[in-house]
Amino acid sequence: MEATPHILVVGHDPTLPTEFESALSGITGVRAVTHFARDFRQGIEAARSRTPDLVCIEMDRNLRILKSFTEELAIAAPEANITAIYRQDIFGPEDSEGAVIIEALRSRVQDFLRRPLSSTELKQILDRLYQEKLRPRRTHLGKVFSFISNKGGVGKSTISTNTACALARQYPDRVLLVDCSLQMGVCAHMLDLRPETSIIDAVRERDRLDETLIHQLSVPHSSGLRLLAAPKDAVEAAEVDDEAMSLILSMARRAYDYVIVDTFPMLDSVVMAILDLSDTTHFVLQATVPNVIGAARHMDVMEGLGFRGERLKLILSRNHASFSGNLQPRDIEDRLGRRVDYVFPYSRRIMVAVNTGRPHVLNSPSWYGFGKAIRHLIRDFGAVVPGEAAKKGRKTKGRKAAEAEAAFDSPKSQPLPLDDPPFGDESDPTSDKDRMEAWRS
Repeated sequence: MEATPHILVVGHDPTLPTEFESALSGITGVRAVTHFARDFRQGIEAARSRTPDLVCIEMDRNLRILKSFTEELAIAAPEANITAIYRQDIFGPEDSEGAVIIEALRSRVQDFLRRPLSSTELKQILDRLYQEKLRPRRTHLGKVFSFISNKGGVGKSTISTNTACALARQYPDRVLLVDCSLQMGVCAHMLDLRPETSIIDAVRERDRLDETLIHQLSVPHSSGLRLLAAPKDAVEAAEVDDEAMSLILSMARRAYDYVIVDTFPMLDSVVMAILDLSDTTHFVLQATVPNVIGAARHMDVMEGLGFRGERLKLILSRNHASFSGNLQPRDIEDRLGRRVDYVFPYSRRIMVAVNTGRPHVLNSPSWYGFGKAIRHLIRDFGAVVPGEAAKKGRKTKGRKAAEAEAAFDSPKSQPLPLDDPPFGDESDPTSDKDRMEAWRS
């Protein structure tokens, strides 16, 4: 089936129409309706009457005129993609091509074509335009769930990554994990991904950021999850401010049903922007006295800023083996004056999963231990958890199934097992030990 985009080309160069038609003729599967305007005034009139899908504008060094034109164009044809066409020789010796392009991006330009025009580059723009038109328009905003802590090493990133994977198995390509632990994000490593793009690309393209670009900058995972990775180092991380973070999460919730946000353990303006946009914030802590005391102070500040009640949930992460004198959930509840909402038990296999980049929840049962805690959590997100839909239609069930369902439906505050089954999984042909050996090699 041929695509029929409506294209408006605006430029005073008399050779531009012929050059554009020549590039267009080299693209198969496209039957474009093209109109040419010799100046910006004709271009605005044509945009109003023809409602083009793509507007290609000849760009010169006078970016003020370009900005004025694009502002009028945003009113005349708000759905149109704006692409700038330019020659390399418009840049003088004192001009930086990168600086000019950045200024053009600030003027609402979304793409660029360098002359002489190439069929390949024009096709890439038309392909992106076509894919955007195919993507269904969302009529509702997705939900944002953030995970925070007052110190590192408590299992926050492990829980947020596994939660995102569990959701993605139920809602493929509708869950985005945003690694906002900006200076030392680890979500990509936990998923065994090597992303070439990151949140810093979204920051640098903030003037043309939309749902499509958010999707393009994220990387897919085999679970059905997509990841917007953290910057590669602390130098890049310094470019991210609260305004950019608010924009990124606002666009993300327009593109995805669930946005899971991992954060850096501090309370700065960027984290505050994340909390402002979160439907629910989950505070993760360990069962150690210093961590609980620090959490109490941290949560006092948050409650003073208005983050309280159902917007703030408490997660106890037992990411170490049990020992005599270990704090119990009741001890922590007495100290914090609030309920521990979820308890995530210790398991050696979680440590192996972190090291091998295979999230534990993808290979573990969901009716006890860590998998059960994840199941509770995503159910409270409003998600349909694995097996519940089938359970409603089941007329009879065996004793073990009934016991498992009864255990799942028990209150969250009940004690959870402190460990998973023995090391390894007989149902998986590749054992955890084999994966560890592969990682070492």
